[in-house]
Amino acid sequence: LVSTFAIAVVAAGAAAGGGGGTGGSSGGAGGTGGRMACPTPLRVLSGHRGPLQCLCLSTELGLLLTGAAPARGAPPAASPDAGREEAASVTLGPHECVAVWAVPNGRFVRSLPVHERAVAVAVAHASQRLLVATQRSVHVFSVSGRPLAVVSPDRGVGRIVPTIDGELALLSEGSALAVRRISDLQLLHRYDLEAGGAASGAPLRAFSLSAENHHAFAGTADGGLTIYANPVVGIQVLERLASELLNL
Repeated sequence: LVSTFAIAVVAAGAAAGGGGGTGGSSGGAGGTGGRMACPTPLRVLSGHRGPLQCLCLSTELGLLLTGAAPARGAPPAASPDAGREEAASVTLGPHECVAVWAVPNGRFVRSLPVHERAVAVAVAHASQRLLVATQRSVHVFSVSGRPLAVVSPDRGVGRIVPTIDGELALLSEGSALAVRRISDLQLLHRYDLEAGGAASGAPLRAFSLSAENHHAFAGTADGGLTIYANPVVGIQVLERLASELLNL
């Protein structure tokens, strides 16, 4: 079996009011009675052998990054390879779990050498980096598919959100919100939600970063919501100061 998914676009020709048309119809003038246009598939992409787990669309780079689980019943993966390159159509191997697609034409671009279930993917537009989290590790790649860094956090990762400058990323790691530098995935700071009032051990279920990176909102399994002001600005200032001191 091959997983399929679609890039949807709203079909043109949504009805607007106007004279003429159906005359006495209850929808008013115009053939469709003011109905909203329904999204229709622009491209239907297929290739993953296992269930799709996550995806990230980058309109800035024209890329779609998808993550899946290994094919059901597949034997353990052999030594990782370098991934697969561009093709008009593709059926990925049972352990090829992350793929990059070109949005304009729906063409498969490459697979990334990640051979276990992807739980989160993200694209850092400004730095042109691809981030992938599995159950045991976090990876960063260039847009050309070159591996740049990998770490194995001591807590499970649930989501990744890069900052607008493409330098840092926020990750949900167990019951904490971690800030890592994208270039090498070094841990810069960890916000412990328990210290912010969450129940002991309550895992982080969802979080969001405001458009200007001024606030982070974190929700936990016990129903708590924690808001952090300037969660990355202070860290960026300290990074700059440390760099300036080293250059003195």
